[in-house]
Amino acid sequence: MKRAAWILAVLFGAAFLGAILMNARLVEQSRRAFAGGVFREISKIPKARYHLVLVIPDDDDSFFSGLEEGVRAGAREADAAVQVFQYAASSSAEAERYFEIALGAGADGLIMFSSRGDPVLGGVARAARGGVVFVPVGPDLPEGSPPGFIGSASLLQGFEGGKRICAVLGSSARIGVILPAGGTGPEEEEPLFRGLSASIQSFPGARVAALARARPGTLAGEEAASAMLGEEPSINAIFCANSRDTMGVAQVVVDLNRVGGILVVGADETPEILRYIEKGVVAASIVRDSKWIGREAVRAFARIKDGGAPGEPVEAGFYVRTAEGRSP
Repeated sequence: MKRAAWILAVLFGAAFLGAILMNARLVEQSRRAFAGGVFREISKIPKARYHLVLVIPDDDDSFFSGLEEGVRAGAREADAAVQVFQYAASSSAEAERYFEIALGAGADGLIMFSSRGDPVLGGVARAARGGVVFVPVGPDLPEGSPPGFIGSASLLQGFEGGKRICAVLGSSARIGVILPAGGTGPEEEEPLFRGLSASIQSFPGARVAALARARPGTLAGEEAASAMLGEEPSINAIFCANSRDTMGVAQVVVDLNRVGGILVVGADETPEILRYIEKGVVAASIVRDSKWIGREAVRAFARIKDGGAPGEPVEAGFYVRTAEGRSP
């Protein structure tokens, strides 16, 4: 009996040890799979002097494709390899995760899209402690005015939009404004809206008849414009903040057969927007120079990496595209 009990104990112990070893192996395999999934692309980066990480929203707004194009152009000049991470536009947690990955991967620099309400100053300090140069980019200067920020100045974009609308409609302008998705805080405090509101003050009687923020998604501009025009028939001009919403609004104007009855002033430059301009659907598009922003961000990184101090916040210029061509 004792011998049988001893044999059973040995068999049980062997099985228990085997289970432990198998579990340890599975844990190790899962860790390797996770690391491979996150860092697989990093391992494929060609040899270069610097390793740069670009973190931007996964968004079909042409601003971001231009930004990436500019970063890649600047990286060639700086002998830097670029790793691009894209996150869901509505997920700040995912953006933060890529920030952590960039720091943990030992990147030399991080160029990251930053919104007005993002705590960028803390991120700059954390990156610096880890030896990573952090260059924030975006439409508006974040809280704390972080040094080195490069933006597109949506306040001036709004001011130009109001000026363009009132140059045609004057005091009779009844404007619908569509703000981009993803913003935080009251819509009336958005720099884009404040710029437009300031510019129309020179035309007594001109006013903003409707203000809405687009939702995330390809059809956001169409949905916002349809709802706006349904609720406020007096609207005779619509101002958009990005390319996606501009194309959506233009399509709604065409569908409603109101070309010429609603003045559309949009943003940025895509083949579709150019066609709408040629056909008179879009009167003007204010093109943010995101390529310049991307390229300048790499140059700022290189200067800091070579021992220079971060510069003062910089705002890119824009140009206006109309049927007559491009104007400063």
